[in-house]
Amino acid sequence: MEIRELEYFLACCETGSFTAAARKVHIVQSAMSSAIARLERDLGVPLFDRSVTPVALTEHGDVLRTAAQRVLNAVQSARDDVHAASGRVRGTVVLGSTFSTGPLDLATVLTDLRTRHPEVVVQLRQSSAGSTGNLRAILDGSLDIALTASGKRPPDGIVLRPLTDEPLAFVCRADHPLAERAMITLPDLSAVPILRFPPGWGMRDTVDRALGLVDSATEIADYALMVKLIRAGFGATLMPASAVTGDGVCVIPLDAPELTWHLSAAVSARRRPTAATEALLEALTDAANDAANLGRT
Repeated sequence: MEIRELEYFLACCETGSFTAAARKVHIVQSAMSSAIARLERDLGVPLFDRSVTPVALTEHGDVLRTAAQRVLNAVQSARDDVHAASGRVRGTVVLGSTFSTGPLDLATVLTDLRTRHPEVVVQLRQSSAGSTGNLRAILDGSLDIALTASGKRPPDGIVLRPLTDEPLAFVCRADHPLAERAMITLPDLSAVPILRFPPGWGMRDTVDRALGLVDSATEIADYALMVKLIRAGFGATLMPASAVTGDGVCVIPLDAPELTWHLSAAVSARRRPTAATEALLEALTDAANDAANLGRT
């Protein structure tokens, strides 16, 4: 079993096609098929069900996927450590981000990281599954760092590094009955239909805990669309003020400390972070501290 064969195998897992996987790793399709066949002969089990499209992992293939990712992570970590010993930080970091990072300016973080460590490549992923989806991706190894706003205790195997927080605000149109209030309380919201973000989002967890579960809630998985709907008179919501873009809506503070949005960086407790991952974590922490100092100023 060779490292390159494991890389080819994971490419097939990701694309669901030998042809697409071959294009991804820049080899011909016949070479990809031969590599997977050699791997299956070496292990003595089929790894893919080729009778369906896209090809599907067998039970044995599913086991190998986790093990292969672990092996490749260790190989990459060894390479990075060798380079770090000579003062160079290099490698790829897969970062899962929430759709809003609040006071944390992610664009500045990535730009500063590239200036400090030009050989570090960050692959940014955003998922409509929200914080819950990002935490699952940390556990299965497909993300190195996940920005999460979940207020729940993280699953075993995940460590959270707090970054920043921001109070939620009540966002409505100017003709809303509560638009003239200087401050909104929880009792004020008892009879107000609130547009909510999807289950799995940290925002949804926080709002559900404070206002209770609603079976028929209108769910919007996009901050910009949420603001457009409010501007059009479709409803009102709770969200961080920093995520509100454009004019035409009222943003009113809440007298409810429990309605606070917390952003953390989640990493695996079972995998040692690479030098590149540590560099990005340092950049995120520095940016969060700068945002906090600016807020105090």
